[in-house]
Amino acid sequence: MDNRANESGTGTAISHRVIIRRKLAVPTADEHVEHRRRVTDSVRRLLTASPILVVSATAGSGKTTALTGALHGLDRPVAWLSLDGTEAAAGRLLVYLEAAVEGQVPEAGQVATDALHSGIPLAEAAGLLAESLFGSGLVLVCDNVERIDDSPEAVAVLSSFARYLPDGVNLVLLSRTTPALDAGSTRELGRVARLEGTELAFDEAEAGLVLQRLGRNDVDPAEVVRMTGGWVTGVVFEGWGAPDAHDRNGYPRPLHDYIGAHIVGGLSADETRFLVWTSLLDEVTVADAQALGEIDCVRIMGTLRRRHLPVAWGPDGDRYTAHPRFREYLISLFERESGTTVAKLRSRYAELLIARGQQEEAIDLLLAVGDVERAWRQAATALPAMVERMDFAPAARWLDAFDVAARDASAEVDAVVLRVAFALEECRRGEELFDRRDPGWLTDLASIDDGEPVALLAWCLWHTGRPTEALRVVEILPADHRARQIVATMVALSLDEPPPPFPSYSTAPSGPLDGVLMRVAYTRGCLDGLDEPGAFGPWRTVLGAPWVVASLRATGQLERAVALYEERRGAPYPLWLHAFDAVDLMVDLGRIDDAWKGLEYGRSLAERTGSQIYRVLVRLTEAKLCLRVHQDIEAADRALAEAAALGANNHAFLRDLLRTWQGLAYLLQDRNGEARAVLAAAVLSMQANDRRLELATAAVYLAEAEWRSGEEDASAATSRLILDVSDEVGAQHVLLCALADVPGVAVRGADAEPVRMARWHELTSRLAHEGPVRVVGGAPRLVLEQFGEPVLTVDDRRVRPRLSKSVELLAFLVARPSRVATRQELLDALFEGRNDSAGRSYLRQALYRLREVLPADLGPVQDGDRYRIPGRDTVVGTAEIVLGALTEADRQEGETRMRTLSSALMQAERGPFLATLSSPWIDARRSEIDDRLTGARLDAARLAFRLGRYREARGHVNDVLRRDPYREQGWQLILTLAQASGDDDAVLALYQQYVATMRELGMAPSAEVHRLVMRLRR
Repeated sequence: MDNRANESGTGTAISHRVIIRRKLAVPTADEHVEHRRRVTDSVRRLLTASPILVVSATAGSGKTTALTGALHGLDRPVAWLSLDGTEAAAGRLLVYLEAAVEGQVPEAGQVATDALHSGIPLAEAAGLLAESLFGSGLVLVCDNVERIDDSPEAVAVLSSFARYLPDGVNLVLLSRTTPALDAGSTRELGRVARLEGTELAFDEAEAGLVLQRLGRNDVDPAEVVRMTGGWVTGVVFEGWGAPDAHDRNGYPRPLHDYIGAHIVGGLSADETRFLVWTSLLDEVTVADAQALGEIDCVRIMGTLRRRHLPVAWGPDGDRYTAHPRFREYLISLFERESGTTVAKLRSRYAELLIARGQQEEAIDLLLAVGDVERAWRQAATALPAMVERMDFAPAARWLDAFDVAARDASAEVDAVVLRVAFALEECRRGEELFDRRDPGWLTDLASIDDGEPVALLAWCLWHTGRPTEALRVVEILPADHRARQIVATMVALSLDEPPPPFPSYSTAPSGPLDGVLMRVAYTRGCLDGLDEPGAFGPWRTVLGAPWVVASLRATGQLERAVALYEERRGAPYPLWLHAFDAVDLMVDLGRIDDAWKGLEYGRSLAERTGSQIYRVLVRLTEAKLCLRVHQDIEAADRALAEAAALGANNHAFLRDLLRTWQGLAYLLQDRNGEARAVLAAAVLSMQANDRRLELATAAVYLAEAEWRSGEEDASAATSRLILDVSDEVGAQHVLLCALADVPGVAVRGADAEPVRMARWHELTSRLAHEGPVRVVGGAPRLVLEQFGEPVLTVDDRRVRPRLSKSVELLAFLVARPSRVATRQELLDALFEGRNDSAGRSYLRQALYRLREVLPADLGPVQDGDRYRIPGRDTVVGTAEIVLGALTEADRQEGETRMRTLSSALMQAERGPFLATLSSPWIDARRSEIDDRLTGARLDAARLAFRLGRYREARGHVNDVLRRDPYREQGWQLILTLAQASGDDDAVLALYQQYVATMRELGMAPSAEVHRLVMRLRR
């Protein structure tokens, strides 16, 4: 066992590692199985071809034996990690991964430890650990991977380690199930090789060698393979041998029956008892057996050594490890022992674990036997370490088992409870502590971690609907204390008064208080910097990720928002990700069914938290979904009524949202006076108390209600407020979503503007492109380059279909939102509607030649008269990528929008759409794309002008006029640019060019351009 602290002596959960060295031992060769060259060659070939090898097969299939044999004699360093299920705690898994590799690669020994000390999230630390193995040639084997299948956090750590594994390094995963490994993208699947149970099974020749060694030359190997399916354990331990070893249908009997009858059945009572009672141990040694109460263990182990048992003995015969299926059988017998015997042995085993420093395993064991008090004494010291490495779910399970709030726990343990409550958003835990503790308890709590636990307690009370008490508990801290200021800012969301100044984030690795600030910042609409949390610790980068996603979405950075959501959605917490981010993003993507699933899941999570705020927010989100997507006023009214009944009016920011969605419901019913009244109250409250996230939304609805009520001047004033708030907050996407509900607000705003370059004209133009966002996830396997000469690549390799029509066919399917087209639609688009034998034959040829160069899972699939291709995560065209980016840019503002536009336009510089091909469909599509690109160049020019980057603006507008000299908005902008640069002569010269250009069309100069020139000349 490795019990080592780092040089700084901090003694934290990360640096002070308690390692069971047995888990890191490379298994010795199984004496019962012959070395199999066929399997060895297969394993070594796969290791050479792919960095990740997954060996998945049923227990007893020889996975461990096969790898042990294949790696023996391999001229590469080998590390081994045998999982036992305790690594479901992701932090512990990372500790063991680091310990496993450092024996062969010493320089990797502190990589993950140092990363975690720097506040880097667990998964990212795993990636850094993997990258540190560059050049080592290491082969790391993780055995029993199925034991962490149910832990999304542990799977995320292992997935990240696999994803960032450098070339020349291998990770081998041995599992009874197919590991739920997230490779990061479909392209990464090519890095994963697989070896299944059928390949591990004995063939006749191999079975014959085993039978010969067993002295069973009288048995037909072919019959043995038939009866066992080549199952390694069945062959080695004679599962075929007895007349009753299979049932009347010829199938092998269950292994446990066979073990009981033919292996354990021949042992003495002492030998059987010894095997059963010591089955608790991963490895049975004399010392450990004695610790369990086995006094005569030396003699019994000596007799067992002479038996033909499915165990692997150590070289000195003083220790053994049971075959997994054999141990499972022994454990099943152990669990049938009397309750007293089971409790006694498990208790002794727990003492053994405690002596080894394995507190966490011991606690689970003591809880299992009902020895809660002994478990509690261990947990009181183990909990802080568990929470520090962010293993919150196991910690919560312990807290529930111990009913900590009912105990006389130390303030340090209560601080752990509050951290768990905040991390899992289970505010009921903090409320329960507050209600059960003596008043003097707050003084002790305030002395820990600079008052952080007191602030977390206040967060719990605020969420459970007790904002006054939340403010009162932090009065124990000085008035200028940061924790107290953060709580005051948080509770101000619930009050009808201006909030205090917004506290700053930590510049050092952060804690939970920065997580509180992120939540408050988003809710208030303080989005600046929220989309870039930096490397300030997991409380911002991991547990704060849902609010980063929300901020990215609000500012229109939808591709980044979706990518981060997909990265985090496997985690069971925080709730915000599932209940709110998922709903809004799925609506943006047009995946309405998924939005409703997210909402239902979020509702179930919210009910368990004890949070009044989340329960209300879920209902308000439901109302928003009903109104915006379905215009279902009746369902929305029910959700709004539930929100009110749950206490929405007890918190000012929730009341504002309640009024906003109630106002939209009134508008949809033409109850305009009621809408105006409720929306005016919402806007006034948001303005007065600096709650700006949905202020533009409420103002859009108010402007519509005022106009419908005949208050045109008030509507115009509110429209000006809309633009001011949108510019200030930067939540362009939020504004466009509201304008899509009542587009008349934007149209009237544009009608009132004197020139087409004004802001409302821009917004109406962006609304014209409104629709579901198309986001490309990860790295697609098939990419069709559609600008310039078409180029088709599959897994980074160029392929060339023999028919150009095949490329056109693929481009047509890629352009379809559903990725589906009927035969007639293909004939109409690609063959000018020729639904005759020649046209259908040509279509079949185009399909055949396309499938000819594509893997089966990427080519077009026929279903009746419909043809489809995989989704955007797998197959993309660059024109769709560019058009999607332009649609995303419409939802952005400022530098973010400029970056998106510039990147998209640069990608389109390769040439016209499918430049070397021509057909009516291609020509029409090319014209459509060219027009969209010209509009985007004009948008980039306007934006550069607004940002004061005149040279860049001039470059874009000159490009626009070169491609489309009749674009009036381009002339307006270049005239404005000339005047802004102080060149009045250029204004006249450019106007003369404009007049001459219009004459070419036989048209007079527009009055709007003339008015602009006259105004610029004043």
